[in-house]
Amino acid sequence: MPAVSVIIPVYNVEPYVARCARSLFGQTLEDIEFIFIDDCTPDRSMEVVREVLEREFPARIPQVRFFRMPVNSGLAKVRMQGISLATGEYLISCDSDDELVSPEAYRILYGKAVSERLDIVTCNYLKEEASGRRVLVREECSGVRDLLLDKVQGSLVCRLIRRAILPEGLLPSRGSMGEDLVVSLQATLQARSQGHVDEPFYLYRYRPSSISKLQGKEAAIGRHRTLVANVRMLVGLLVGTYGYREDSPEIVCFKYYARHCIEPYVGDRACYSLWRETFPEVDAKLLANPCLSLEKKGWFVLIRLHLYDLVKRVTRRLGKKREQA
Repeated sequence: MPAVSVIIPVYNVEPYVARCARSLFGQTLEDIEFIFIDDCTPDRSMEVVREVLEREFPARIPQVRFFRMPVNSGLAKVRMQGISLATGEYLISCDSDDELVSPEAYRILYGKAVSERLDIVTCNYLKEEASGRRVLVREECSGVRDLLLDKVQGSLVCRLIRRAILPEGLLPSRGSMGEDLVVSLQATLQARSQGHVDEPFYLYRYRPSSISKLQGKEAAIGRHRTLVANVRMLVGLLVGTYGYREDSPEIVCFKYYARHCIEPYVGDRACYSLWRETFPEVDAKLLANPCLSLEKKGWFVLIRLHLYDLVKRVTRRLGKKREQA
């Protein structure tokens, strides 16, 4: 059994995947398997991976497995397929348009997991913005509460998980928005111990064509519906299997955060109606909720008063004036 299985979904990433492959094959952890899953990519992405492997890292060839989905299935199903194929003691994901920023990343994460007998080890990441600036994001997670309150993203690329703690009936994501959270939350519910390495080992590259970056009302509505489906499924699991109260402050916040994809478009009547119809039972509990920040409560009130767009425009103008001053 390898120490770590790395799951890498591949679809339409030809300009980026060589850098990703080099950062993976260049890891100093030797006992590792790489699972590249071809989601019927229409470009040369898989050929590029094989070229990098054979020309630059031939010693890694026995550790690399390739799998092709029968039809284009989307990121969520591809990750689930990767989990089913993994044989390592621990598993982690890597998006094929991103890269690791340290060749020591997996060795350090696995070393901490083994030495401290941890079920989950997280690390930080760098998030690339449209301007090219890189922002440090901390992914330290102390438990389920941090995931419910959106204190961390639950990203699988920054989360080394002991494969044995994943339940046999692991619930699959309903789509590719919030799909990391679906797996991360189920793993965290089962974990007995967690740790964190306070280093940014991963680089999220900015890609305008990625699912989470697509602009426009229709794209936002699509993301919204998928996220709501995943949140509803997870709330059902928390309440039905783990005994959480559906009206607890954490669950109320978790439901409310499911609206964030549609929030920028609440000036549109249809989007506002969709926003209001999403877990409407939480509205009466938000202003007195001790888990919801004063800022978020303020934006909630502004949306209800139909002042969100106006305040956003004023805020942007003031921000531009400060930058020019």
